[in-house]
Amino acid sequence: MSLTRLELANFRNLKQTAIDLSSRLTLLVGRNGQGKTNLLEAVYLLLQGRDFRTASERDAIQKGHETALLSGSGSIDGRPQKWRHIIVRQGRRSHQGPVVPVVIFSPDDVYLAKGSPERRRRFLDLMLSAHDIRYARSLRAYNRLVLQRNRALKEPAYQRVVDDFTPLFVREGGYIWRRRHETLAALEPLAQEIHRRLAPNEALTFRLDFGGWHEPILDENAYFKALGERRHDEEVRQTTVVGPHRDDVAISINDLPTGVYASQGQLRTVALSMKLATFFWLFQETGIRPIILLDDVLSELDEIRRQAVLKAVAEPGQQTIVTDTEPRSYQALDPLILAVSEGEVGK
Repeated sequence: MSLTRLELANFRNLKQTAIDLSSRLTLLVGRNGQGKTNLLEAVYLLLQGRDFRTASERDAIQKGHETALLSGSGSIDGRPQKWRHIIVRQGRRSHQGPVVPVVIFSPDDVYLAKGSPERRRRFLDLMLSAHDIRYARSLRAYNRLVLQRNRALKEPAYQRVVDDFTPLFVREGGYIWRRRHETLAALEPLAQEIHRRLAPNEALTFRLDFGGWHEPILDENAYFKALGERRHDEEVRQTTVVGPHRDDVAISINDLPTGVYASQGQLRTVALSMKLATFFWLFQETGIRPIILLDDVLSELDEIRRQAVLKAVAEPGQQTIVTDTEPRSYQALDPLILAVSEGEVGK
């Protein structure tokens, strides 16, 4: 898998831009705030059909314009491919082209092991929605059902209709739970192996904490039972208290929760291990080697972790796009170096 050409118009601070990318390593160099991360965002959006930085793509349209256009060309298994993504301020966005796996590392990933549960749910949702159509549909349907169910719980006259939502609520929520549980079970041994190489004396574990319930819910009968037992709590609190919208991923090092006990270095190591595990999981799931996007990451890592990332970058057939303030550590990999300054890109 490779993206060899990228063209942008009216996307964030990037002016009319057309660049050729290396099939191996492209290094985007420039001071902070010049548009390097915006280029990575554009690549992710073009190949995934969704944005990893914002829930509203309209935020990416340049001020004074009504549309932003992204297009690109490349290949998958030697077959030519084209992508096109249009964002409009008024109306519906348009996406054309196959969804392909992308793994992005950014400084904010340190909060994956310490930040809010919403961040960890989003990590799973972005990974699964792009490659499991049913998961994406179930997630959209489930989120609508939670809103409707919560409205009914807030109005005494309508609480009797709460049960009308339950069968569909259980069906969609149950599928989300099963896929999250299966995915984390597959990711854990991959992440543990990577983590052992980076931190030999630290044992990484993680699991899905099922929202609002004390044990795994992997079939509809268990889901109905949990809803029934917490129904009184819902009526008192006037909100849905059991379901995937309240999930968390419990992450520990040596059986101690990272959110409480992990140092900054440990948090970075956990995030790096989980993201590299995601790379291998996506490769296994799709049969396509994911493109790697590294957003000013190496400066945050010590030498051992830096070399682990560079080893992944240097794999034969691997395409990677990296941002940095200077072309350090990459010379041996013979990168294509592009300078980014005030929204303009040049060699």
